[in-house]
Amino acid sequence: MHMAIRQPGRLRGMVIVDPLGAVGDGGEADMLKIMAERIPPEHMARAQELDEAVMRGEGTTEDAMESLRLLWPAYFADPDHPPPMPRMDISVPCSAQTWESIHSHLSERTLEEELPSIRVPCVFVLGGASPIPPRHGEATATLISGASVVVVEGCGHFPWLEHAGVVRLALDRIAKA
Repeated sequence: MHMAIRQPGRLRGMVIVDPLGAVGDGGEADMLKIMAERIPPEHMARAQELDEAVMRGEGTTEDAMESLRLLWPAYFADPDHPPPMPRMDISVPCSAQTWESIHSHLSERTLEEELPSIRVPCVFVLGGASPIPPRHGEATATLISGASVVVVEGCGHFPWLEHAGVVRLALDRIAKA
């Protein structure tokens, strides 16, 4: 969304997959609450402890990965049966700076004020059972003229893992626009 605002001539369209919203806190408080409901309290407490260390610049890559492993099931519609977590790496400085940037933009209402300037086709693909309730993505979509929303029921934060093909369908929709 930032790219579409800053470099509008470089994009022909956007498929935005289950984002934090651009209004208020973007759904972060809801996300944390829902995730805490989906995993054991001790997992949530440990993940928060690790994340706080990362945000202070004191956490390690291993801390960030441990936190992600603890939180992984909470991203899915059925947290008791999540798909296996893929192999990945995390940059601790990048993660901390990304969250700082997100919080800064939300408090300054950057996207909320500038999304109405976007003039490319846009499809939001939202998980109906995502820890980020769809209403946050829907509120963001209303800021972009002509944006459409697809809510994938029975799906969490990573629709391509739970409902293969839904992101491809959105890409096809943009390509035809």
